[in-house]
Amino acid sequence: MMKVYNNVIRQPLDTIFYYRDCISFGEILDMKKIAVLSLGILTILFTGCNQKSDTGIFVKAPCPFEVPEGLEESGKFSYGYMKVPEFHKNPDGKTIEVAVAVFKCRSDIATHEPLVLNTGGPGMSNMDNFVPDLFGELGDLLLDNRDVVIIELRGLKYSKPNLFCPEIDNLQMYLVDKNLSIDETMGLYMDTLKVVYNRFKSEGVNLSAFNDYEIADDIVYVMDQFDYQKFSIFGSSFGTLVAQHLLLNHSDHLVSTAMNAVVDINRGLPGMHSNSINRLDSIFSTCENDIELNQAYPDLKNRFLALIKRLNETPETLDVTYAKDGKTYKALLTGNKLAVWVFGFMYWDAQLPSTLHTILSGDYSLISNNPGMMFPLQDFSNGLSLSIILAESSNFADEDIPLDNEYVDFVKGCGTMIFTPYFLNHAKHIWQVNDLQDRNLSIVSEVPTLMFSGELDHVCPPEYATELSKKLKNSYLYIFPGIAHSPIDFGPCGRLMMKEFLDNPTKAPDSSCVQEFHSGFNLPS
Repeated sequence: MMKVYNNVIRQPLDTIFYYRDCISFGEILDMKKIAVLSLGILTILFTGCNQKSDTGIFVKAPCPFEVPEGLEESGKFSYGYMKVPEFHKNPDGKTIEVAVAVFKCRSDIATHEPLVLNTGGPGMSNMDNFVPDLFGELGDLLLDNRDVVIIELRGLKYSKPNLFCPEIDNLQMYLVDKNLSIDETMGLYMDTLKVVYNRFKSEGVNLSAFNDYEIADDIVYVMDQFDYQKFSIFGSSFGTLVAQHLLLNHSDHLVSTAMNAVVDINRGLPGMHSNSINRLDSIFSTCENDIELNQAYPDLKNRFLALIKRLNETPETLDVTYAKDGKTYKALLTGNKLAVWVFGFMYWDAQLPSTLHTILSGDYSLISNNPGMMFPLQDFSNGLSLSIILAESSNFADEDIPLDNEYVDFVKGCGTMIFTPYFLNHAKHIWQVNDLQDRNLSIVSEVPTLMFSGELDHVCPPEYATELSKKLKNSYLYIFPGIAHSPIDFGPCGRLMMKEFLDNPTKAPDSSCVQEFHSGFNLPS
């Protein structure tokens, strides 16, 4: 009897020797050899089919977060892994695994297309940022009429492999109490990068597979396996680049896009130094040209830049607590580390004059209580960050690394952060990935798009969103006064506007709450 397995016909071995009395012993041996060879070939075929068949299959796994009782049993939540092609142009080749969390609509029937959420970085975990919130208030907001899917992008914390670099974290902990020059610090970083790069290479990780193009393909691939042919996408900061790559290459799958802290797909991260300098200059100019602010914060720029120089020569020792382990460390505050701290604090601080005024008075309590980027970023995929940026944005122009102006010490200090152009211009000679750069990517789309930008954003200035909105026929842009990097994180306004837009993307959402935000700097209390 003929048997069929995975569309391969398998002949029972007994039938091969059915006429054994009619042939010679030698022929029997030959037939046995043929049978063994045939069995080997079929085994290879079956193995190949099995390897191929598990690509794209969602395999449930224990969720790393505490799941509300009964939610999984009810079928309203599932967590697991899916194998996706390492390179989507080679669908039968090597695979990697991405973690996926699916939240089903709380109603009996979803009336709107599903929503995919992406956070920033690149390197921050989507799971950590969204899953716990979706069990609570965020779920109350979004899950009333749609499914929500969280995909842990390739290289992030819960996907396999993740591109965590504990060697870099260890170096950053070592540097906490050290006073080294920029050259010495960069030398240690480059030596460490060589170790990390070679480790990934020895583990068989192809770092050229970790970029926005493959990530966008992953999202479409995963959603397709769940039979979600159309979906909406939300991206914050780096996540807006993912959304733009979907607009660029997969717009037929998109119902709508929502972006918070919009990055320019062509200028993006290479502008980090120049953007932060421009933002500082704007803040300092505002203080100089306002009588009350100038009296309260006199000569703020020069005093700040002088403090960076002084601390590089004579550092201060601070007792700081690292949130990850709860331990207190003796940290040496150099001018370079102050530059890093200020850059990191500017993501959220819309009152920088007051902050700098406090520090310039000799009060470093803000830094002691919140050391920020003076310590390693928690659960951050540095390897993914390096791979994406160096693949897509490493042809730096002179203006991307401005070293011929009064902010040179600030730029070099910030240059010890691994995602800045100064650092990456060194790292690209070590962390080698395929060049995918094209600074003339043109997105022209009719997909309805909602965009938020903060007036004071020093990484993703509102000009980025303004330029992009001109290319998107059905776009709605809102610039939040007095807000820095992420408007959607400042109260319910942004979230409610996004919800209204997702429910009806053909109409501008009610934006009256944006008027409650105000520009301006406070005077010292």
